[in-house]
Amino acid sequence: MALAVDPLDEEKPPPKPTVKEIRPGVFQVGGVLLEKSKRQISFPVLINMHEGLLEYILVTGKGKTHESLLVTLTEPYHIHVAMLLLGVKGAAGKEVPEDPRRPIPGEPFSIELSWKKDGKTIRAPVEQFVRNRLLKKPMKPGPFTYNGSIVFEGMFIAHRDGNLFSLITAPAALANNPRMGRHDDENWEAIKKGLPPLDGNATLIVKLLAPMAKLMEMEKRDKVGNIVGQPEEGLWHKRGESNPYSGVVAGHYKNGQMESKRVYEKGVQVGTETHWYDNGNKRLELVYKEGKVTALKQWDADGKEQRK
Repeated sequence: MALAVDPLDEEKPPPKPTVKEIRPGVFQVGGVLLEKSKRQISFPVLINMHEGLLEYILVTGKGKTHESLLVTLTEPYHIHVAMLLLGVKGAAGKEVPEDPRRPIPGEPFSIELSWKKDGKTIRAPVEQFVRNRLLKKPMKPGPFTYNGSIVFEGMFIAHRDGNLFSLITAPAALANNPRMGRHDDENWEAIKKGLPPLDGNATLIVKLLAPMAKLMEMEKRDKVGNIVGQPEEGLWHKRGESNPYSGVVAGHYKNGQMESKRVYEKGVQVGTETHWYDNGNKRLELVYKEGKVTALKQWDADGKEQRK
C-alpha cells in the first residue's frame, strides 16, 4: 500500500514528541506507548505485504513500501526517543558491518505483532511471517538489534528515508537483523499464512531484551579484581567492564547453533542454564539460585530425558 507523503517533508527536521505520563510508569511519547516496567514500546502499523521479496520489516510511507512487510504512520524520531527513554544507546557511532559474521552494535530486542480477530487478541513473533529463501523455512527466531540510525548534516536519516526495521544490512535504519543472510537482498520473503488482511490494523510491540554477551567474553573476579576460577568465590564480569554483569551469556557452535545460555544478575548466576546439542535438541538444564545449582535435567541427542 502507499501512504500519502509530503515531498517537502524530507527536508524538515523530525518533529519532537510530547512525552506525557498517562499512568505510573506508562508514557505516551508522541505516537508511541512506552511501558517502563515491561521494557517495551508499542505503536500502530498496517499490514503491507502478503507475498514477495522483503528488505524491511517496517517502513514509513517515505520508505521502501514495495519491499516491507509492515508500514506505519508513526514518526521514526518518536520511536527513537521512546527507545532512548528505555535506556538504549544504539551503535553509538560504531560501524554497522556489511559482513554478516560480525556482530551489529546495539541492543537486542524482540518484535511481536498484535491484532484482533473475532474479538480475541492474537500475538505472534514477526519472524514467523518472514521466510529465509536460502534455507526454505521461516526466519530463525531471535532478537533484532537496535542501532539507532545515523545523523548526517543535521538530519536524522531514518526520518528522511523512512526505512526503520531492516532485514538487510542498513546502517541508516533504526534497527537491523543480526542473522546470517542479511547481506543478500533477495534472501527474505513474506509468508502470508497467519497474517491479518492487507491494510489491516495491528500493533507492533518492541521489547528490549537483557544484554547478551558471548561466553568467551566472561571472567570471574574476586573482591580486589583478580580473575579466579569458576568454583571460587567472586562475581562474573564481561571482559573490559568494571561492573558485575547482568544479562544473558550465550555460547554457540561453529554452525551458528546456540550451544548454551546462562543468565546473570549483578555478577551472580541465576535462573535456568540451558545447553543444546548441535542438532538443536536440548542436552542439559541447570537451575541456579544465588549462584548455586538447585536442580538438573539431562537429555540424550534424540531428545529422550535421562533419568537417574
